[in-house]
Amino acid sequence: KIYFEEEQKMDVWWVKLLVLGVVFASLGSFYYGLVKQLAYGIPWGENPMSDTGLIIFTLVMTVLMSGVLFLVFGSKLKTSIRDDGIHLAYSPFFRKRFIAKERIETFGIRKYKPLKEYGGYGMRYSLRHGRAYNLSGNTGLQLYLVDGKKVLIGTRRPESIKRAMDKLMNENE
Repeated sequence: KIYFEEEQKMDVWWVKLLVLGVVFASLGSFYYGLVKQLAYGIPWGENPMSDTGLIIFTLVMTVLMSGVLFLVFGSKLKTSIRDDGIHLAYSPFFRKRFIAKERIETFGIRKYKPLKEYGGYGMRYSLRHGRAYNLSGNTGLQLYLVDGKKVLIGTRRPESIKRAMDKLMNENE
């Protein structure tokens, strides 16, 4: 039985802008150096690489930066609350995480500060606040587990996730 499903993508504009800026600034400098050294014959930098080395390094950086773009723009957090507990999938990082209903002591919906409490968005861990799975916004489902651990799951639909958790926790009582 499924009580709730949500799929989030990274939609924090300033994070996207920051990542795009870093990627284009990095790649732009390497492509500038490539053109300067190969097309105009002017060595790039104080201790320039060979032409072959610069080509290979620029290609490697292009692949790495493309990977960074994919990780930021292609990340998805899928949350599903079912009759057995909470199922999470955070692609491309992990396929499935499961928090059994029996492990949950209590829960609540709360506003949080992603940067201050967890150091940003994504899959995060804070000694003080516990684990967080968040891709956007500042509202989340706060879980307090029977072993004393805390887990925060970001949501754009706080009322719906609260109703689903009420059903989950009160079922069979």
